[in-house]
Amino acid sequence: MSSVDLLKAGDFDGIRFIVDNALKAGQDKNLGHEYVKDIEERYRENSRSTIPTPWDRMNKLLQGGLGNGDFGLIFGNPGGGKSWSLVALGGHAVRLGYNVLHYTLELGEDYVGKRYDAYFTKIGVDKIDSHREKVEDIIPQLPGKLIIKEFPTGRATISTIESHISKCTSMGTKPDLIIIDYVDLLASRKKNSDRKDEIDDIYTSTKGLARELDLPIWSVSQVNRAGAQDNIIEGDKAAGSYDKIMITDFCMSLSRKKEDKVNGTGRFHIMKNRYGMDGLTFSVNADTSTGHFEVSDYHEENENEELKPSQRSNKFDTSVDTFDKQLLRKKFFELEK
Repeated sequence: MSSVDLLKAGDFDGIRFIVDNALKAGQDKNLGHEYVKDIEERYRENSRSTIPTPWDRMNKLLQGGLGNGDFGLIFGNPGGGKSWSLVALGGHAVRLGYNVLHYTLELGEDYVGKRYDAYFTKIGVDKIDSHREKVEDIIPQLPGKLIIKEFPTGRATISTIESHISKCTSMGTKPDLIIIDYVDLLASRKKNSDRKDEIDDIYTSTKGLARELDLPIWSVSQVNRAGAQDNIIEGDKAAGSYDKIMITDFCMSLSRKKEDKVNGTGRFHIMKNRYGMDGLTFSVNADTSTGHFEVSDYHEENENEELKPSQRSNKFDTSVDTFDKQLLRKKFFELEK
């Protein structure tokens, strides 16, 4: 309205000045972190809010845990316990009083819920159905809140997840930690592109969501065929796109070969860490019936000698190798119990 009079007077510079000031209204006045002035802010105890993992060694490397806006990724071979590691991360956070949103694109909501029941009760997921009373006794006492949401594989996008997060927040459950099992199964916004471009888009969008919502996000991913055979999975064994590692803030691998699955062992290897050292390897005792992983120092010389398929019990026995017999024996005693 003020510009009308200026227009009659031919004061076009005055009109531009008024319009420019109007457009600046509501703009963010924060210039960013002023390095010299904001020394105190950098060193405040709460300058980086973190959610600890269940593993003390990882927390030390992460300076407390995964922080707000961080994207953490765990690589592993098929059936190696990646999804169970996410249950361990989510369950530990709930025990500490945090609110967790667990998105599953592979397993059903009810079954993921039973995995959490197994984690909290320390009763194997295959036996949890007969211990409902213990579940009903322990779960209501947890200080945090857990919401498990299933989306169809390849149909949900990162926008779908963002919309659900907003819905949960509006209904009174503001999340502290997001878990996605797993990001590769989300749909990309880039249609008719090659798979690598789609994966890069999905991972970039996930990191952007973590930063925008100021929340930590954990997810898992597969390794390629070569990586599935390694005792220690390095960064070059990422399936689909090596750029996954570049996008994440913390990335580690979980290596569990068939011998490890029998013995309940494995190895965590730190591929990338923005907050400390990487390249470290840790031994893991893994209980993939309850989701409990014990992490200790890794000593390569103590690794059990691998049993080769050619090691036969005798020259006439050509149907079953020594390792297979060991596996069958272990399964027999488990069923007998």
